[in-house]
Amino acid sequence: MKNMSDFPKLGVASEIIQELVTPRRAAPVTKIGMVGVGLKMHFVWAEASRLYREACAKVRGLLDPEHFELLAPDEAFESPDALLAALDQLKAQGVSAVILFHGSYTAGEIGSEMGRWLRDHNLPVHSWAYPEVKGGRLTANSLCCQNFVLNAFKRLGVRYSWMFRDPEAPEVAGEIGVFARSVRALSRLRHGRGLVVGTGRVPGFYDAECDELAVMDRFGFRFDRLGLEYAFDRAKKFSDAQVAKVRTAVTESKLCAFNNVPADQADLTLRLALGTLELAAEGGHIACSLKCWPELFDLYKCSADGALSLLNDQGLPAADESDMNGLLSMCATHLLHDGATLPTLMDISLLDPARNVLGFWHCGGSATRLLREGTKYEARRHSILENADEETAWGLLIEQLLELGPVTVTRYQSPDSARALVFEGNVVDSPMAFRGTYADVEPCAPYTAEQIMGTILDRGLDHHWIMARGHFAQDLKRLNHWLGVETLAISNPGGSCGASL
Repeated sequence: MKNMSDFPKLGVASEIIQELVTPRRAAPVTKIGMVGVGLKMHFVWAEASRLYREACAKVRGLLDPEHFELLAPDEAFESPDALLAALDQLKAQGVSAVILFHGSYTAGEIGSEMGRWLRDHNLPVHSWAYPEVKGGRLTANSLCCQNFVLNAFKRLGVRYSWMFRDPEAPEVAGEIGVFARSVRALSRLRHGRGLVVGTGRVPGFYDAECDELAVMDRFGFRFDRLGLEYAFDRAKKFSDAQVAKVRTAVTESKLCAFNNVPADQADLTLRLALGTLELAAEGGHIACSLKCWPELFDLYKCSADGALSLLNDQGLPAADESDMNGLLSMCATHLLHDGATLPTLMDISLLDPARNVLGFWHCGGSATRLLREGTKYEARRHSILENADEETAWGLLIEQLLELGPVTVTRYQSPDSARALVFEGNVVDSPMAFRGTYADVEPCAPYTAEQIMGTILDRGLDHHWIMARGHFAQDLKRLNHWLGVETLAISNPGGSCGASL
């Protein structure tokens, strides 16, 4: 069963596409500041300083230098004024968050002045205290200091996380990892832009639209809306021969078991993908959504799903059906592990209480990198359209079973993305229950499939869900904490009926 690091780095056409399209902007390194505090007149300053430097070295060793940089003064601070000056300098250097190490007990003004500074600059802070040496005089009183300072932070409205760990404790790596990943995702969301290709929502999909000003206020994230014609216009730079080369890579791959899509339909879908990648590179967008219908069916005579599959393969999270809340949810899961989570947008279309699984399905827009080992995908015309008339259905889409293993499921809820449901599970072996992209997911204990689906129906939650690789609910919940997003509790007791909450 695959974990995040086990998935292919490239999709079936990724190398060819990379040669053709304009590269997107690389993400900057996330800078994290670290400061220590103490009180010389009552506690052992030399020991507090030594432990602060040891903690800084520990954190620096835990952070991946490809994605993070730790900025930390050489000495801990006793004076609130000196601490604020150092924080100002760290902010000027571009830090996105701060770690506060409680070297020893400190003056109350450290809590109040630093708390005001953190609130004014809207930066997350991670408070770190350590166990006391027992058997003699109280040398640091670090835990009480943490209690003292966090009381001030809470009363000042500062969002914080905390840990009480010896610097050498093995749990430190996990705690620092959650903090670092969550603040990196937060920073990139605050400066992020999403691309909506097709401008408006598809008919009747009310939960796909969002309150853009509310999202901008909470996340900092902005949306740019462009018509489908912009993507096809940008795709004019690619010759027919270049598009045909991409088509060959998809439909003649050794992993492709079947293809019934006429070349002209496939090429239109591929041009939509290539043009969207050009728009994203041009606008600095970090995720996108496509208006899959009705225009693409009625006017362009093609399907968006194959384009979504290739966009996701290229590391540009791509949501179906103009889903803006889905786009934001995909973006958050993608950013938490720098693309390794491979998010995909799905419906929950099956509940099997006997097997304790939820069936996740969508038409065929998942990355080919997610293909279940030992299986092949099919390049198809749109299966939903085929319910009406197979001969007039349009393509291209990628039908596949998704890989087994750990997943995390979430969605920021319409209209303002101020609430989210998060749960972990595992994709388990099953046949394809419905044509398209499919996976059976068994939720992780203590929750059951019935409890999760019951909660979704009780609360009237949105109908699209983001399934991402790996178990990282803790990361998501920490990110939601910084954002002020309510992580909803799974509240239904199980069963096949309920009432709205």
